[in-house]
Amino acid sequence: MIRTFAFCTLVALLAGCTKYHSRAQGPFARESDRQRPFSSKPLANQSDLVLGAPAPVTTSGADDSPVVPPRGTLSESAAKTDPPSELDDPNGFPPLRKRPEPKPGTMPSPFAPKHANAPKSPDSKKAPSSAKGLSEVKAVLATANAAWKAVDTFEGMLTKREVSPQGALINEVVLFQYRREPMAVFTRVLSEKGKGREIVYNPSKHEDKIYVKVGKDDHPLLKAGRLAPPVSPDSPMVKDKSRYSIRDAGFGRHLARLGDTVAKIDDGKLPADALTFHGPVKRNEYAHPLTAIAHNVQSGDDPILGNGGTRTYFFDLQENSPSRGLPVLIVAADASGKENEYYLFEKIKSPANLTDADFSPERLKK
Repeated sequence: MIRTFAFCTLVALLAGCTKYHSRAQGPFARESDRQRPFSSKPLANQSDLVLGAPAPVTTSGADDSPVVPPRGTLSESAAKTDPPSELDDPNGFPPLRKRPEPKPGTMPSPFAPKHANAPKSPDSKKAPSSAKGLSEVKAVLATANAAWKAVDTFEGMLTKREVSPQGALINEVVLFQYRREPMAVFTRVLSEKGKGREIVYNPSKHEDKIYVKVGKDDHPLLKAGRLAPPVSPDSPMVKDKSRYSIRDAGFGRHLARLGDTVAKIDDGKLPADALTFHGPVKRNEYAHPLTAIAHNVQSGDDPILGNGGTRTYFFDLQENSPSRGLPVLIVAADASGKENEYYLFEKIKSPANLTDADFSPERLKK
């Protein structure tokens, strides 16, 4: 009985192997004898080593395209527009494709390659704001130089606020009279502190000396109205009480400083933003707008503003104004923004018909 069962089992096994081999599906079948269940090419989400049903396709009214497309897929539009990337490996499995560019108005993909030498957009590098104003600065400066050259004599009210070299605050209102050629100056303090002090400086006629009539509270020993001994502008007694030499009185010093700054910008010795043209600005000191130019002083460039700061010049460009073209207001602030200088010229009369008698020490005796 056992022999009969074993014999039947062996016959059945041999019949099965013969049927399997006849269909060319055995483990030793040739590649050309195999049959593919769908097509000779793999589906978009399949490989030559995976056989199975295609992935189901879902549809909806909204755009359900994934953030990262399935590997090996590429839309028709992207296939037409996207050039091959160096990231594409033709021998890879499955082939890699560059991710689509983000739509306008969306954040860029965090996976986008970053090219160190990629060109910048035209707006990413803008010229300094003051570069386009340099021509306006030159035009104002040309007008100012012409106006100053035409001045023979002038007088006006000068409001002066400054910190002396000793650190004392000077705040005065002064009658200011000036002759450009030959240079001569007369001042009289009208404000309370130092009231009545008068100064004459006329080096072409009375040596390089300053003649002074003492003002109120000027000196502990000399009464107001007394004449002080003449003194040189280089005397420590003078330098300790004033920021600038009387030799630099008038508008010439301010215009020369601006002109020197423009020249350095043109030569590349200063950056373009060393000067900023602000145009017409309304100030309370004048009924009409004044044209402002700011000088951005770097640390060490100006002995007065040692740590840097800003000095702003306000020019009167009003037609038919007696001070047209002149910098009638100069304000300086240190690096912290604290006011350091304030010089306001108003009620200017030019010409003032001044003579040598107006710049004589004898005037102080009256």
